[in-house]
Amino acid sequence: MRVCGVGDNVVDRYFNQRLVFPGGNAVNFAVHARRSGISASYLGVIGSDSDGDLVRSSLLAEGIELTRLRVKEGPTAFATVHMDDNGNNRVWGLCHKGVSLFQLDGDDLDYLARFDLVHTSQTSGLDSQLAAIRERVAISFDFSDLDMEYAKGILPHVKVAAFSRSNAGQDEVNAVLDAAQSAGVELITITHGARGATICHKGQILFVPSFPVEAIDTLGAGDAFVSRLACRALTGVPLAVAASDAAQYSALICGTRGAFGHGRSIIHEIPA
Repeated sequence: MRVCGVGDNVVDRYFNQRLVFPGGNAVNFAVHARRSGISASYLGVIGSDSDGDLVRSSLLAEGIELTRLRVKEGPTAFATVHMDDNGNNRVWGLCHKGVSLFQLDGDDLDYLARFDLVHTSQTSGLDSQLAAIRERVAISFDFSDLDMEYAKGILPHVKVAAFSRSNAGQDEVNAVLDAAQSAGVELITITHGARGATICHKGQILFVPSFPVEAIDTLGAGDAFVSRLACRALTGVPLAVAASDAAQYSALICGTRGAFGHGRSIIHEIPA
């Protein structure tokens, strides 16, 4: 199996700790897939600054193939994170897309046809190109906490769908499952924060409780769960085994600062 993260990248600037980490949904999925033993690539645009250098060097260190990575003059996307020392009470400050938004060209689409799965998200701005991508390769899409009116327009293009519903009751969970299954989605993940996740693969539904952990930083734990689960379930691992592995891996990520580590100190002033 070969996967490619397509779209958003970012550096997360930790205001309190004066640290910066690479991240972004598409980047995180690729990194966690590679750590799961899957061949992984990333296609996107970074800036010509030190933050862009951090994203690129971190991906190379993780063994991510970067043939279609572009560098564009300007700033790399960033997000400012206000977080207490135990990794909770996260509040987002100033964020900026930088040069990260782009459209796929013909060569990009031909490149994606080499993969078994492409992962992107609502933050990547590629919604208008999903049909063209789907003609060539299966799509994994992270909807985050966006409402189902938005999701219903995207779901018919998608093989793997991820939703964030931290405080959802069972009726809301059922509504998400029904909409995704009706659209033909094969693997559905609904993360519930610290409670765990509801998953569905080819009609088999499981609730997966979170794995106990002394959390240092919960940022990116959901991305870790979604990626590991997809890499296991789509390669034939029984769903219960895949889910347990994903929960344990997500807990491991909660013991690492940043979405997947590779932090460095910030010496310049951090915008709030």
